[in-house]
Amino acid sequence: MKLLMLTLSLLCICGAAATFGREFGAAYLARSPELSAFNALAYQTGIPEIPLSSRSMRALFATCGSVQQGVIYALQPPETRAAVDASCQRLAQRALVRNPTLSAAHTILMLSLRDRADISAALILSQMTGPRESWNAKLRLRKGLALFGSGQDAVDGALVSDLALLAQSHSGRVWLANLYRQNATSHSAIVGAIDRRPNDEKAAFLREVRRLAQN
Repeated sequence: MKLLMLTLSLLCICGAAATFGREFGAAYLARSPELSAFNALAYQTGIPEIPLSSRSMRALFATCGSVQQGVIYALQPPETRAAVDASCQRLAQRALVRNPTLSAAHTILMLSLRDRADISAALILSQMTGPRESWNAKLRLRKGLALFGSGQDAVDGALVSDLALLAQSHSGRVWLANLYRQNATSHSAIVGAIDRRPNDEKAAFLREVRRLAQN
């Protein structure tokens, strides 16, 4: 009996240590400066195992999204950006094996892919699994608006839903106004979605656009 209890105790300790190691690795990368996180993803050094908790997975994928949308990434040659995307893609695919409904993983998979059909599929699944999460919606719009109006009704519907979600809050309207100003290809999609919103939301969005134009 003592031997059995000792064995069970050792198994519990080993399990706890493994769990802690996964959580610590994800937290360490998530809290790293942008350059350190970029280097880890680009050169595949210090990339953690997929953590067990949803909170840690979300933090891990938020780091991927931040790096992939960051200035350091944008200034790199195509092969270096592709290496970052490949690292984030592998992390997302591993997470989705464990949890196929993890919206953050679908979002990062969408950011990491190159093929338009694959991007569209990941975008749709991201929106289906996280329809009310503004973090995911913003990343979907940043990449997905290039696909808007290409004849894919499911993609257009997902993007319009994201635009409608952001139009409902002040912070979301500020973000949309900035996107409208920075990305001319987004104008028709944003205007079309805003036109369907209540008058108070339309007026508030227009105020933000005018405010940005005056600054």
